[in-house]
Amino acid sequence: MISPPLELRPGATVQYRAADSGEWREGTLVHGSANDEEWLVKNRFGKFWLHVSRLRPANELQEP
Repeated sequence: MISPPLELRPGATVQYRAADSGEWREGTLVHGSANDEEWLVKNRFGKFWLHVSRLRPANELQEP
């Protein structure tokens, strides 16, 4: 299955795997780092810098 492209722009909704629990969470991109390798993601738990490899489109199906 081919996943949809990841849209890296402020305001885009993404999913990421939480480091503390391993579960998928949803957040909104705030802005990218100077080299665009990390993005500031905000959600109900706060704001976090995440590497782009840990992000995926929010509309992608979650793993069981």
